[in-house]
Amino acid sequence: MAKYAAVSRQRVTPRRVVAEIALLTVAVLVSAPTPHNPTDAAETPAPAPAFGGGSTPWEASRAGPRQTLSSPTAAPPGTQSAAPVEPASPTAAPLSTQSAAPVEQASPTAAPPASTPDPAPSTDALVTGRTMYAIESVNVRNAPGTNGTSVLLVLNSHELVAAGDPVDGWTPVHAGDFHGWVSSGYLADGTPPEPAAVAARAESADNWMEALIPQVDPTGTASWVFRRNGAWGASDGHTNYIDPGVPADKRFSVMVHELSHVMQVQVYGSLTKAVAAMSAITGSSPSDVSSNEQTADCMALMLGATWINYGCPGSLRGAAAAILAGHRP
Repeated sequence: MAKYAAVSRQRVTPRRVVAEIALLTVAVLVSAPTPHNPTDAAETPAPAPAFGGGSTPWEASRAGPRQTLSSPTAAPPGTQSAAPVEPASPTAAPLSTQSAAPVEQASPTAAPPASTPDPAPSTDALVTGRTMYAIESVNVRNAPGTNGTSVLLVLNSHELVAAGDPVDGWTPVHAGDFHGWVSSGYLADGTPPEPAAVAARAESADNWMEALIPQVDPTGTASWVFRRNGAWGASDGHTNYIDPGVPADKRFSVMVHELSHVMQVQVYGSLTKAVAAMSAITGSSPSDVSSNEQTADCMALMLGATWINYGCPGSLRGAAAAILAGHRP
């Protein structure tokens, strides 16, 4: 007896037929091409099927034009896709609140120094050779002004100096071996007028200086001029000026005092060096002439003077004796 394979038969029912038709309809709808009109800016949405639930592509198309699927890197035609926003790193601030780069604080800087004035030219450069004379006795200082300056020498009344133009009330001068400053109010241009009484006395009096030179300067150490040059006696270290009006009891003393300055120059080479050397002994300023004048007074006393003007301190007596002997102390 032949055996036949049994074929499973399924029962066909109306419900089953309806379900298969519905599935066939869905397949047809999914595979059908979407109509497209290239001249339209947007596509016409297809009607949504009457079945199914939840969010589907067809339900989304009801709210606006149907969009065409595209690759992840291309935006749909006619639309601008937003660039993906990269999440911020834990240390970076959000884009909308990104703080500005910190500004390095400048190190404090000192204010620029006040402009430093150019150094004043040297006094000797300011002396132009202008002839002036002292109206009365006045100090010659090492710098303009009276505060913090020292006296180089004293100009006697009517003493001549080479000068320059005044600077703030002080005039640069060259007197003897010194360049210094004199208060401008004590100087006048030109040469001093010769007092009538002095001129008459000089004309009528004998030249007593000539009579005293052999006694005061027997070896002819100095040059002597019988003329007033600012004081009873004045010396530049080489030439001595003797005022014809010196009282008789002071004539010899004045002459030996001025001779002492000539001896100082013979030992030290100049009055400036002699001033510095004597000032070093007394501890005074190297430009202070007082110690040098006192040394000349000591020398004058040793030469027989009976009248001196500056005095003779004991600290300078040894120096005076050494200079008279022709050597430095």
